[in-house]
Amino acid sequence: MKLPPYLLAAVLLLSAPSVRAYAEYPPGAVAADSAAVAPFGDTLFTLYGGIGAVTAQKRGELVAENISLLKDDLLFDPDSLAVVAADREMYVVYRSKIIIGITERQSAAAGKPLPELAQAYRDAIAAAVVAKQAENTWFATLKQLVLALCAVALAYFAVKHLNRLYRKMVALLERHQIKRTKLLKYLIDTKKQLTIGLMALKIAKYFLIALIVYICALVLFRIFPATRWLSDTLILYITTPLKSMLFAIWSYLPNVFDITIIIALFYLVNKALRIVSRKVAGGSISIKGFQPDWAAPTYRIIKVIFIIFALILIFPHLPKSDSDIFKGISVFMGVLLSLGSTSIISNVVSGLVITYMNPFKEGDRIKMGEHVGDVVEKTALVTRLKTPKNEIITIPNSNIMTAQTVNYSKSAREYGLILHAQLTMGYEVPWRKVHELLMEAGAKTAHVLQEPKPFVLQTALDDFYVRYQINVYTAEAGRMLDIYSSLYANVQDVFHREGIELVSPSVSAIRDASTVFVPKENMRPGKERMPPFRVSVEK
Repeated sequence: MKLPPYLLAAVLLLSAPSVRAYAEYPPGAVAADSAAVAPFGDTLFTLYGGIGAVTAQKRGELVAENISLLKDDLLFDPDSLAVVAADREMYVVYRSKIIIGITERQSAAAGKPLPELAQAYRDAIAAAVVAKQAENTWFATLKQLVLALCAVALAYFAVKHLNRLYRKMVALLERHQIKRTKLLKYLIDTKKQLTIGLMALKIAKYFLIALIVYICALVLFRIFPATRWLSDTLILYITTPLKSMLFAIWSYLPNVFDITIIIALFYLVNKALRIVSRKVAGGSISIKGFQPDWAAPTYRIIKVIFIIFALILIFPHLPKSDSDIFKGISVFMGVLLSLGSTSIISNVVSGLVITYMNPFKEGDRIKMGEHVGDVVEKTALVTRLKTPKNEIITIPNSNIMTAQTVNYSKSAREYGLILHAQLTMGYEVPWRKVHELLMEAGAKTAHVLQEPKPFVLQTALDDFYVRYQINVYTAEAGRMLDIYSSLYANVQDVFHREGIELVSPSVSAIRDASTVFVPKENMRPGKERMPPFRVSVEK
């Protein structure tokens, strides 16, 4: 019989120690140590001497175990037992599995030629296995069937109770819909929460059913000797990747330790920086030339730098970090970042510059370009304003760097913001009277500072009228619209009270101007009589 290549390799490995043993025990000599091979109680033959480090007693136990396994194979065929020759040894093989190896020393001890002794061992093994199977075939088969039925029954009840548990979990999930909404209302709505929860339960159910069926199949294949190899194969499908994974984890533990140390140090440093930042922002710690408003953004910048530094330290400890695939992905992500983040980086840099320029802070009322509003949010990329009409305007930080910004709130806090209203008045009205009335209107206006006092400027002497400007101080920039509205109303009231019309002489109108036009009759002057107004029309 020709030996298969893979079996030949095993034979050659086993044959090496037997050659050395043969040299120690010349042919014809009987070894002092021996062991009887009796897998079923009766001795089939006796082994003499060990092979290498394996004693005769150990050899006998291994051969007896191999023969006992043949008994459990319900499809055992005696013709499948074959004698295979290799070098100066012979082997009894069953379906590519070595049952026993016979050396020349064994032949000398038994007093028979090696081929004849190997054939005798083969016949003895075949006869013993056939006889043993004949004794308990029906009992073994019945026992195996009972065990198989028990395994199937257990699997059935496990799947049945799993389905019952699944239905209870679905009902419980539907009853607690309000609680799920409160927990995840900012992420997904109620309907999607329920859908995702039911899908997760269904996946878990099918996974557990597959696991139960898999375990049941392992048990069934293990019960019947003819299919035990299938059970061993299925187990290897699970144990082999698990062993590889556990070995990889064990090998990676030193790197995990290094990464843990780096993360722990970063956490401690970050915590210390956060405490210092809060104290600086709160005024507990004062640094010369460093404004408290800079504490939070400076902390965030330092934190980002430390994160980058920590990632650089951690990167060499990552699994497969030196592989070509990992390097290729890193280069690809770097190219994408460099191509797609030009505007992002520009906004981030602009945000940093704005932070340390400190042109405004959250809550300030500012004017940026054509937009006026309160700053409600400052981020690394954009700044958001809320206009007096409650409109949210998002402005990229890069645009702020090129736009002109007016900070009304800062002016109001530090100097007192000056608000002004302009009007024109004819030359016939004394300018001192106009100044007096404008000062009175400014003093009556709400949310206006009494010190410094309001003041009036004459800004121009035009052809038909004089331009006047009333200026008032306020510390409440957020009330600009209210102050303007109140100021204009007060100007109207004081001028109408004095019977002075708020109309510039350049207005084109045909009317009887002998009577001054004011809203109320009691505000018109009664002592003075205006000259009559005549219109002459020539034909």
